[in-house]
Parts: sequence; structure tokens; C-alpha cells
Amino acid sequence: MSDQIKIVALGGLDESGKDCYVVEINNDIFVLEAGSSVPNKTIPGVDFMLPNFDYLIANKERIAGYFMTHGHDENMGCLQYVYKDAPAPVYCTNATRIIMESEAKRLGLKPNFNYRIINLKDNIFQVAGREVRVFQTVHNAAYSYGLAIYTDRGYIVYTGDFMIDFTTEDEGYYFDLDTIEELSHENTLLLMSVSKAANKSGYCAPKHMVYDRLYRKFKDGHKRIFIACFWQNFYRINEICKLAKDTHKKIYFYNDYTKSVMEELMQADKSICLTRNDILDNQDILRVRGEDVVILILGRGEKLYKEFQKLVYRTNDDKRIVLGENDIFINVALPTPPLEVLATRSMDALYRVNCEVVWIKSKELTSMHARQDDLKFFISRLRPHYYLPVRGNYVNLVANAILALDMNSGLSHNNIFILDNGMQLVFDDKPRPHVVTNDENGINISPVLVDGMGISKIADKVIEERQKLGVDGVVIVAATVSRASRSIVSGPDCQMRGFVYSKEAEPILKAINQIFTEEVKLALMSDTINFDPAMTNIKDRCKKFFRRENGRDPLVIPIIIPVNN
Repeated sequence: MSDQIKIVALGGLDESGKDCYVVEINNDIFVLEAGSSVPNKTIPGVDFMLPNFDYLIANKERIAGYFMTHGHDENMGCLQYVYKDAPAPVYCTNATRIIMESEAKRLGLKPNFNYRIINLKDNIFQVAGREVRVFQTVHNAAYSYGLAIYTDRGYIVYTGDFMIDFTTEDEGYYFDLDTIEELSHENTLLLMSVSKAANKSGYCAPKHMVYDRLYRKFKDGHKRIFIACFWQNFYRINEICKLAKDTHKKIYFYNDYTKSVMEELMQADKSICLTRNDILDNQDILRVRGEDVVILILGRGEKLYKEFQKLVYRTNDDKRIVLGENDIFINVALPTPPLEVLATRSMDALYRVNCEVVWIKSKELTSMHARQDDLKFFISRLRPHYYLPVRGNYVNLVANAILALDMNSGLSHNNIFILDNGMQLVFDDKPRPHVVTNDENGINISPVLVDGMGISKIADKVIEERQKLGVDGVVIVAATVSRASRSIVSGPDCQMRGFVYSKEAEPILKAINQIFTEEVKLALMSDTINFDPAMTNIKDRCKKFFRRENGRDPLVIPIIIPVNN
């Protein structure tokens, strides 16, 4: 009997981030990525969103390994949370290991992963008695890779994040054409290909590079250079370091965060060739001519853009660093859609200090994700029997599928699959693979929401209350009651925040106090004094009252303090 195969995404489909793809072959589970994502403003107070890993915990004895293809949060950010409940060997490069451990340390976590360090040159090994091949790819994280898992039906190939680029000489960004060529002579059952930029034409290269674009600014400019970049764009950071070295400038790490990240990257990515002489010490920042200095600012998400505003309004931690007219500020951090408004506002603020502003935007600079011609390379070389677009919003998954369909490579509506998280693609004894819906398999895919920098998981109810606070405000009404005399001895006192203007508040206050008093008195008159029903009734009656009066739905918090006198 042929291998029985099930493939399901716990995250990563019709969304950006929290990638997690589960490949089941007979009794073994191969987990490709375990990532996190950053929530948008509709989910207040949440630091990370994770794929739901209940399925992995329930099947932890069958997990053969986790495969972390590179060191980005969207690929590895979940592993430190799921691992303690579902441990298994972690297959990654040494560069990814360094990044994973550093990120866990920043979050106050101490995961004890069972690493299986991959040597990308010795790229064929056994996992659970099954052959796995890895091939290095070019991405903005050093030493990224894709992989192929052998089955008797053919290889299951997962590209990982990649772009086609044969020009780089740095070993961390090498495209392993030889292994892909070897795989092209094998039978590929299924190709799982990333879709994040599948709606964009052409190749990603060469518009992913900033070196040539910025060289004249570094070489001919007679000003101090500030340059900002997201911490996870290792390729771009590498270019910035080369620009500084080639133009004989020293790099100054803007803050402790930037310094710690750079220390880790210089361990992980050997192509970042900074020496001690290339780095400006903290005490020397005012002793070197401004035109000889590059101030590197690294950050994560919105925190990076907020740092721009601190520089403008001089609220940054290091008061010696003042942005002014003798400076150039260069931003090479391409904002994701949730960050575009903040990015624009922050960049606009920079003009207030009359410095020279250079903002390289997405039309000029591409993120290092496979575009249409990059994707065609894998399809044309491997000629898979089946095709599964992964990693991307629904519009990108569809664009990837249409691209494959239009190539006339044997792929059609019958062997290209677009799935949602939780849906299983099954290869069993039936003549053709089939899809099991999430309603049928019951796999929990509701995201895990984590706050407190990942210390605790929070429930949907908490998010709902935070949203009400942000939109409709809060109403708190409290009183002290005597059980002995069965009466209200103090209050009620009602406080409202973010709800109505003060001049409109008096009639509403009277109505709320009346509702509260009536329900508390009813509770005090009962044989067994129980305030729980009263609390529920107060919330329900107030909710109806508010909707009738002004259509608002504030968070209502009744407080009853009983005393025995």
C-alpha cells in the first residue's frame, strides 16, 4: 500500500505570518515552520498571534521534527511556546539557531530545543527513516532553505521563502541550483510554493538591493548618515555594513537593541564582515566627524517608526544624538499594510528638523519574496503532479494558482489546490487526492493571542472587552451594602470614561444609578442574598438602555461591596 499522506496548514493561509504546515506521512508528522504574526489595531493589547497548536499537542508522539527554514518570526516565533507541550527535534541551520535563542532570551523564555543542525552542503539526511533533502535559497534571512521529503508517491517539496538570484558571492545568500536540478530528475508529487508576492510580475531581483542606490549618498555626502532598517532584514543590514566599509565610515549602533541584534547577526551571518575598527564605541560618538559616521537604527514593527518620532521631538534615550540639518536620514524599512499610516506619519515628522530625508519606497525597492517569474522557475524545473500555494493572503494564493494554471505544464483545475487553514489535502487509496474540510476534521485553528510579551495567553472575551473600551468607553457603578440591615449604606457612585460628554452625562447617571439601586435592593430582599444575578441584570439593563438612548455599547462594570454591619 502506498504512503498515506495528509497535509494541513495550522496557519499561513489567507493571512500574513504565523506559518505552520503539517505534513503527515503514515504515522509520522513533519512540521514545516512554526511562526507568529503581529496583530493589527483591531486587536488591542496583543503582542503576538500564534497558530493554534492543539493538534500538535494531541499528536505529539508522532512528531518526527520541526523544520525552521530561516530566522524570521513568521517562521519560528511560535516554536518556543509549543515546544514544551510537544517536543521533537528541531532541524535548522546554525544561523537560525542563534536567532531563535536570542529572540527567546528577549522574551524572557528559556526553551531547551533538541537541535539537529543542518549543514546545507551535506544536504541529504534521514528523519524517521525517511529521506529529506534540503536546498539553500536566497532570502533576506541568511542561510534560508527549502526541503523535499521522500514518499513512495514522489517527493513533497516545500520552497520556503526564496527569490532567484545567482549574483551574490556571500555564502549566506547562495541559491543551490545543483540540488534543485537533481530533484528535477526525480518524481515530484506535490510542490508547496510561497505566494506572498505572487501577484507581482517579473523577478524580484535586482530591485531588492540598496547598495548601488545608496552608494553616492555614502560616498559623496558630507553629512552624518542615519539609516533605519527592520532587524530581520539581514540581507539589507549586510548591504548597509558593506556601504559603510567601502566608503570608510564607522558604524554606530543607535541603542542597546540595535547593538544586541548586531552582535547576534555577526555570529549568525558570516558575510557581515564588520571588525572592531569598523564600529564606533559609545564614548566616541562626539569625537568623530559627522560625515564619517553611519548611525544604524534597527527595530521591530511599529517600534522602529516610533523611534523616528523620538528623534524629531528629542525624547530619544541618548540625548547626545540630535537630528538636524547636517544629517541625512535614510529609511529602507518597507512598511507592511498595518504599519503604513504610522510609517507615513513618522517620515513626515522628520522634515520638521530640516534634515535631508531619503525614503526608498516599495515601488523602488522590492521585498525579497518570490514574484511570478521566480515561482515559474520551480514549477518548470520540478513539473509537480500537484500544486499547493501556501503563505499569503487569499488574493496571493489565487494569483499563484492562476500563474501555475497558465504555464501549460500539466497543472490544471484538477490538480491545483487552494485551501484554508485547517483543511486537509489527503492522498490515500482513492484514485485522486481529496480535501477534508475543517468542519469534518474538527482541527482547532482559532489563533492563540499572546500578551505581556508572550507571558500569558488571553481569551477572546478579554479582546472583546478591550475593543469596547477603545470604541465605546467604560461605565463603572459601585456601592457598599449592609447584609445585616439589607440596605445600601454608601453610593451608588457612577464613573464614565470615553462614553459621553459631561454636559450629557447627568440624565444618564440618574438612569444608571436607578437601575443599579433597583437590582441591588431586589437582591437584598431575597432569602439568600446573592449578588451574582443582580450583577448580570445590571449589565443587561444598562446595555439595553445605552443602545436605546445613543446606540453605544460601553463596557459596564458593576461593583457591590458587602459589609456585615
